[in-house]
Amino acid sequence: MAKSLLIDWLTKQGMHVSGTKTPYEMMQFYRTYAIKDISHLVKQDVLVMCGAEDHYVPVHEFSDQIATLTNVRSLAARLFTRAEQGQNHVQMGNLGLALRVMLDWIGSLT
Repeated sequence: MAKSLLIDWLTKQGMHVSGTKTPYEMMQFYRTYAIKDISHLVKQDVLVMCGAEDHYVPVHEFSDQIATLTNVRSLAARLFTRAEQGQNHVQMGNLGLALRVMLDWIGSLT
């Protein structure tokens, strides 16, 4: 079976972030996170950002998360694309654009 460098990296990074020692422990740890169960409790202004080709977070979670934020004061959403070099996880490749979007959003709230 061919080994995936991406899966290997994701597993090691997930174990590092979660402080777990095995891939199984990591998966059990992350199964406890279910933001959809509490998203309706969020009542402040929210900005949701996503890279269209994020290697870590599936792009469908962008719209899934937006759909669960039913009680927010205001909601802004931004999907970053390859054309603007913001398609990667946390917009790596165009951090300046991501920062401008965040600052513009904060400025729009006042």
